[in-house]
Amino acid sequence: MKKCRVSLITFSILMCFLCTGFQSTLVLSQGDPPTQEQLFDGHTFSENYWNILIFNNSYWDHEDIDPMVSWLNNTWNVKWIKEGNFEMGMFAFMNKTMWNNGREVIFTTPAQMWWQHMVISGSEILIASMHSSWFGFQDDNNNGYFDASEEVSPFFYMGANTDEVRIAGIKSNPKTTASKLEKSESGSIITYSWSYLYEDIIFFVPEINRTLITPEFDWGFNYSRVDTYVSGSHHIGNVTYFEYNYRLEVDTSIGESTLYQDYEVGEIGTMVYRNESSHLWTVADYNHGWVTEDFAMCLGTWSFIWADQDWTMTTPTGTIDRNFYHTGLSEVVTTLGGLHAFDFKFSQKPNYEITNRTETISHTYPASYQTLDIYDSEFNDFVQGMVHLVGEFGRLVVGYVINQTNHFTHGIPFEDAYNSTDPQNIAAFFVTCYPEYGVYKGGGLVHDPVFKAYFNPAEKGISGFPLLFLVVSLSIGIIIMISKTRVKYLKTKT
Repeated sequence: MKKCRVSLITFSILMCFLCTGFQSTLVLSQGDPPTQEQLFDGHTFSENYWNILIFNNSYWDHEDIDPMVSWLNNTWNVKWIKEGNFEMGMFAFMNKTMWNNGREVIFTTPAQMWWQHMVISGSEILIASMHSSWFGFQDDNNNGYFDASEEVSPFFYMGANTDEVRIAGIKSNPKTTASKLEKSESGSIITYSWSYLYEDIIFFVPEINRTLITPEFDWGFNYSRVDTYVSGSHHIGNVTYFEYNYRLEVDTSIGESTLYQDYEVGEIGTMVYRNESSHLWTVADYNHGWVTEDFAMCLGTWSFIWADQDWTMTTPTGTIDRNFYHTGLSEVVTTLGGLHAFDFKFSQKPNYEITNRTETISHTYPASYQTLDIYDSEFNDFVQGMVHLVGEFGRLVVGYVINQTNHFTHGIPFEDAYNSTDPQNIAAFFVTCYPEYGVYKGGGLVHDPVFKAYFNPAEKGISGFPLLFLVVSLSIGIIIMISKTRVKYLKTKT
């Protein structure tokens, strides 16, 4: 399999299509940070909550980034919530626009990231989560779980109304809508709700050379270059909508927050396919060119943890690490210095409903949850398209944020923070699968992980710089890669 590390050239090409920054003034990586007002249109992190759009942000002076192509014509939605010793922020990509021969071209993708920052018994922990990847596999043994011997098929979502997409036979008018950030109170429980609706999103299924010992992309498909998506794919289709609904409940009296994240996918519209790169595109139907019935789909999410002391992640059967393979996963508990800090709950609705492609009514099927051994970096490169889209830019932003906003006693030099965000520094790989996806024709594929955080129920909020974390990405199933990193100045594990 080809190593798909993003070079400076391909990274620059990518930035023309997707990436954005979060500064509205010129920011030097080694210089002083801008003020909060400069970053967020007059808002600060001392406020209770706010919701804004950021468009056409400025430049970042760093050797890994080409400032001429990194920030043009991108719109992001930013949400912020602060309740005492609990803080939460979220970025969601809205679109990138450009003009081609007098016609406006729009790119959009369900790339989102949220993060939570808590103080618990004098310690701090930041946990962030972003959509990262989609992949499917042929469930040869029909056990509902991915096994290393089974055939993997990555695919990728990107709404685009380009000439190449229209020529292939897909009509798309991509649009993203971000709701308001609504707040309500009932006693000590404060509830926030918001949503994102993505319409006319296109999926691309790249051609793969499976004759090699390690399969690799064929026909020139490259995650980092959007201009290869059509030419490098054997199937292209559009999904009528993606909708993400979020509800955050913060109980200030006991110091607990619960984030409910509902994910729903609409019907598959038009799908086209071809068997050779030189062939014309043919419209697929349920008898020709459709998804095979033994095809299972997985939804992915990348997570990052930073804390001022040792933390661990455990399941009822033991501690999770990057060698951990386990099926039947339901909950992962994160402890900070022995204190209960955060829960990943993956089985709150263990069943999902989809409509069979040959019927008109929905059926209920069980979802499956597991962790994988992820020492195979080539496998990670192969299935995690958003990691390639993030590339060095994502590392740069994360490193900057850690450097500028941490509360740790000795501080964290920028280069140390930048190096700590290397994608190889991952501790676990969780996967949620929809085993019956092959019979799916659309109509409401739902997934709803729940995330619970614990914090000191003190009236006084977090002091100093509030934490901010930014990563760009995409997903399907649940893949959570945890970058398990500690400040090198602190006492190490024994």
